[in-house]
Amino acid sequence: MNFNLSVAISAALIASPLGLAAVKVEVAQSPTDKGFKLDLIAPPSSNDAATAATFTLVDGQRDPNGGDLAVLHDGRLPYEADEPSRNFFFQNESNGERIAVDLGKLISIKAIHSYSWHPRARGPQVYKLYAANGDEKDFNSAPKRDTDPRLCGWKPVAKVDTRKKSPGGQHAAAIYEASAGSLGEFRYLLFDFESANAEDPQANTFLSEIDVIDANGPAPLAVAEKITKTYPSPDGKTKYVVDSTLAPDLAGWVEKELMPVVQVWYPKMVAMLPSDQYTAPETVIMEFRDDMGGTPAYALGNKLSMSAPWFRTQLQSEAKGCVIHELVHIVQNYWRAGTTNPHPTATPGWVTEGIPDYIRWFLYEPESKGAEITQGNFAGSKYDASYRTTANFLNWIVLTHDKDFIRKLNAAVREGNYSEKLWKDAARKTAAELGDDWKAANAKRLGN
Repeated sequence: MNFNLSVAISAALIASPLGLAAVKVEVAQSPTDKGFKLDLIAPPSSNDAATAATFTLVDGQRDPNGGDLAVLHDGRLPYEADEPSRNFFFQNESNGERIAVDLGKLISIKAIHSYSWHPRARGPQVYKLYAANGDEKDFNSAPKRDTDPRLCGWKPVAKVDTRKKSPGGQHAAAIYEASAGSLGEFRYLLFDFESANAEDPQANTFLSEIDVIDANGPAPLAVAEKITKTYPSPDGKTKYVVDSTLAPDLAGWVEKELMPVVQVWYPKMVAMLPSDQYTAPETVIMEFRDDMGGTPAYALGNKLSMSAPWFRTQLQSEAKGCVIHELVHIVQNYWRAGTTNPHPTATPGWVTEGIPDYIRWFLYEPESKGAEITQGNFAGSKYDASYRTTANFLNWIVLTHDKDFIRKLNAAVREGNYSEKLWKDAARKTAAELGDDWKAANAKRLGN
C-alpha cells in the first residue's frame, strides 16, 4: 500500500518575474515517517544554496520551545513527528510572520523546497513567497507585516498551501519553473507565513527545512537516511530500537557491549519498580544525537537520547551507567500522574533523580563506589542534593529502615501521591529528620 498522499497544482499561479512560463507549485504529504520521501518532491538536501545563507526573522515571534532559524537550513531533519527543538515555529499569538533569506549572491534558482512535520494541526504550510535581487528601486530587505513587499522591490513568486489532505504528517512543497529550468536570478527571498488554521492558536507550522536549489550548483545531496536496528528481548515482550544515523561508528559498541546490559537490566528495572495497573514501555527507542550540547543523555517518554560526542569519550567509563540511569526514567514514567490523578502532588526533583542513581550506583555498578560519601564530599552532602548523594541516602534508608522502600516510593510518585507520609511510614520520621540521621551515621563512619 502506498501511504504517500500527493497532489500537484498544475495551474499557473503567477507569471514569472522574468516573463517565463508559469511558476508551478507541487505539494505532497505522507501521514507516516517516510523520511520526507514524498511523491513528486525530492527529500531535503544537505548541500543546497540555503545551507550557507543568512536567515532573518523579519516579523513575528519565535516560539522559545522550538529551534532557532538555523534548523531551517542545517541539512538535518526532526527525529520524530512532534519534536519542537528540531523545528522552527512562531508563537501562538504571532500574526503576520515573515522570514527573509539572503543567499549572499545572485543565484539562478532552480527550485525552492519547504518541509514540515507534525502529527496534528502544525503540519500544513501556508505562505507567500517573494524574491528580489537587491537593486530594485526602493528595495527594503526586511519589510514588516504592515508593508506590502511589492511596494518595496519584491516580486511575488508563488503561493503555497499544503492543506489538501489531513493536517498531520510530513508536508513538502516544491516551487519551480518547469520549461525554463529556473525561477530566475535572485539573491533575496521573503517567506510570508500564515497560520494553517486562524481559529486554532496551536496551528503555527512546525517548519523543518527550507532548501534553495541552485540551477548551476552541485547535485543535491539528500540528507542521510536513518540507520536503525531493532533488538528484541529474549522473551519477545520488549524491543529496543537503536538509531545510530549520526553515530555509525558506535553501532558496533552498542551491539557488542551496550545491548547485552540493556536486555538484562531493563526487565530488572521493570520488576523492581512496579505499581498497580501500570505497564512499562514495551518499545524503547535509543538514538544518538549531536545537538545536545553538554547534556550526556536524557529520557522522554519511551525514548532515550544520547549525545554521540560525549559517548565517544566515555565508552570505557560512564557510558553504560549513564544509559542505566536514563532507562530507569523510562520505567518511572512519572508524567503518568497527571493523567491518572486529578489532583497529583508534586514530586521533588531530588527523588526523581535519586532513584535512577540508586539503581545505577548501588545495584548495577556498586563496585565503582560512585555514590560514596567520603571525607572530600561529606561537608557539602545533603540528603536532597539529588543524583549520587540522594542515591546514597536512599540506600541508607533501604539498609536501615525498609528494604522495600524504593518500590513503595516509586509506586506512590508514579500515581501522583508523594507526601511526607511515605517517609514516616518507613521510619517514623520526616525526610529531613532522616537526612540528619543519615548525615550523623556517615560522620560516625568517617570518624568525624
